[in-house]
Amino acid sequence: MLIRVWKLLKEIIEYYEKDNAEIISILERPLIEASIIATFLLRSDDDVIEDYRKCSYKDRLRMLRELKEGSAFFDTKAGKRLFKSVEEKMELEGFTESDFAGQKKNRWKLQGKSFLEIFKEIFHEDLYKYTYGMMSESIHGSWNESMDFCLQKNDDKTFSAFPFYHVADIRYVSPTLIFCNEPYRLWLRRIEVDDQYLLDVLDWVERVNNRMFMMFDQNYDGGNA
Repeated sequence: MLIRVWKLLKEIIEYYEKDNAEIISILERPLIEASIIATFLLRSDDDVIEDYRKCSYKDRLRMLRELKEGSAFFDTKAGKRLFKSVEEKMELEGFTESDFAGQKKNRWKLQGKSFLEIFKEIFHEDLYKYTYGMMSESIHGSWNESMDFCLQKNDDKTFSAFPFYHVADIRYVSPTLIFCNEPYRLWLRRIEVDDQYLLDVLDWVERVNNRMFMMFDQNYDGGNA
């Protein structure tokens, strides 16, 4: 999950430099989810981590069941490759099809919790709707998302198509960084790295990020920064 955070954040920074707010808005939600889950796991014990691993096999177990039921898909090359991939992963982890009773009971949710419930254990609930909640529109689409990114309001209150990308300002990076540092701090503790320099760097990132956002907010007039 930490590697996923790293990769997604690099892409967000790259699209920030390209002045592409729309693609950033699509990448932010999976980054926040990865950061929250990583933090939750690093605060948990080995049983929770195993539960997380097992939860990822929901659809793969369904495929194994369909194989036993005689699905013609598994007679194809693609089906055989997919079956081999699932089989190899389960063998690597030492899982059998009978090892998932707890996950089925919890409806394949990590510790039986929704993402919102996990989020509230890491950050205040109010932050959810202002970040992760609203970001779902960039993934699934909505009328509000269309008005923000795909349409241009005319003087007569009608809309015209806007087939271009919107420019990106610090609001598309700074709030997201709030979620990123904590799992890395926890990882340093987990692997017992006693390096104050690395911790100081994470603290510096937070300080600079907060100051930059505050300065932007003070100077932003609603249209031009």
